[in-house]
Amino acid sequence: MGSLQLRLFLTYFAVIAVTLGLAALSLFLLLGGYRDSITYANLEDLAPIVERQVAGEAERLGAAEESEIPAGSRLLLVVRSLFGDGTQPASETALAVVDEQGSVLPSAWAASTSLEGAAVEPPPRDRLVRCELRTADGRHLLCVAVPLSGPTRSAFGDPNAAALVVAKPAASLADVLADLMPRLLFSGLIGVVAALVLGFLLSQSVAAPLRNIAHAARNVARGNYQQRVPATGPAEVRDLAANFNRMTEEVQRSQQTLRDFLANISHELKTPLTSIRGFSEAVLDGTIEDAEGVQRSVRIIRDESERVLRLVEELLDLSRIESGQVTMKQEPIDLAELFQHVADVFALRSEELGVRLEVEAGHTLPVRGDIDRLEQVLNNLLDNAFRHTPRGGVVRLSSRDVGRAAVQVSVSDTGWGIPQEEIPHLFERFYRARSPYAGNGKGHGLGLAICREIVRAHGGDIWATSEVGRGTTFVFTLPIAARRGRRDGARSSPA
Repeated sequence: MGSLQLRLFLTYFAVIAVTLGLAALSLFLLLGGYRDSITYANLEDLAPIVERQVAGEAERLGAAEESEIPAGSRLLLVVRSLFGDGTQPASETALAVVDEQGSVLPSAWAASTSLEGAAVEPPPRDRLVRCELRTADGRHLLCVAVPLSGPTRSAFGDPNAAALVVAKPAASLADVLADLMPRLLFSGLIGVVAALVLGFLLSQSVAAPLRNIAHAARNVARGNYQQRVPATGPAEVRDLAANFNRMTEEVQRSQQTLRDFLANISHELKTPLTSIRGFSEAVLDGTIEDAEGVQRSVRIIRDESERVLRLVEELLDLSRIESGQVTMKQEPIDLAELFQHVADVFALRSEELGVRLEVEAGHTLPVRGDIDRLEQVLNNLLDNAFRHTPRGGVVRLSSRDVGRAAVQVSVSDTGWGIPQEEIPHLFERFYRARSPYAGNGKGHGLGLAICREIVRAHGGDIWATSEVGRGTTFVFTLPIAARRGRRDGARSSPA
């Protein structure tokens, strides 16, 4: 099919058509009762009028002088004259006088067909009721029975006369449809037009935002990351637009971060490579001739080469961890022993910087993991903490149990702290905080990214909290040894 808007519009049209079809079918099934209701309504309006005319004529006949024609016969002639001359009735409406058993009195009727032998349910004496007149030839007429007044009953000259019946056939389906069709068509036309307009607007409200998103996505594919779309339409489309905007913001920020990283890494590489080239050329062309100068130049070349090598190794290490090429060992770890080891490593630095290092292993649950990689995480976090804590400050390494499922390790300091807007980006690849926290740092924005990948590879999580002027805390969790051990055992059993 065509566009989404056309599909939605055709769907709305199909729903409207089915709904109208069901409504028409229901109306058709209900027309039988509607036909009878129309007929009875007409008869109930007509019957009291006829009865009053008959009663008035009966009173007139009763006051008139004697005639050769009996009053009952004259009254019958009057009754018949109301709807015709007895041979060519003016309508299908029939009049009859019935006795208390509901039988039509002989010759006391006026109709286009014979009512001899016709009967109704015994009529009541005190009110107008609906009934059915059953003729001798099997026809059924709908009727209304009106009790006769005393003078009218006397005028008929038959003591059995009880009620006047006004009857007619039920309206035909054609008559009902002819009566209702113009109204139904007009109402249906208005409903269809309104529904189609509403369907078009609804389909447009869904399709237009999606077209905007598609257009923006094409622009993003061409490298225009400034694209944003308005969040309009149904809730799902608004959510899609909001997610698209967040995606473009993240892509734009990632591209900017990558450009910043390339600029930073270029600078970091340019400085040592320039030193290496300068000192090597000085040695080669004889600018530096004395043995001490040559020795110093060689040391600088070595140190700068190691600096470049460390940067490349960090990049490769992070790439391997992210791609799953590095396998983390799963062996029991004594965190208290690991804490003591890293404390010994940083003891001299702590003394030189005048920053006190506190270690507290407060956990009791066992953990498993790659001790070398976890030591790398602690070294990175502690190195950051020492570099950004002023003299007289405190760096604290601690651990505690988190329920019965994990052990939580924290590295906190009393340094300058990190602005809140930078905390969500600390663990991103290539990110370097633009704050006093990173003012004296020499990293390349990879250390914390490596820490995050190592912790995640162990099944844990890592995050940071900070308050400017009061310090920063890095926290990561490690699942307990029992859970990790069962998973590893299941994985390694086939080998």
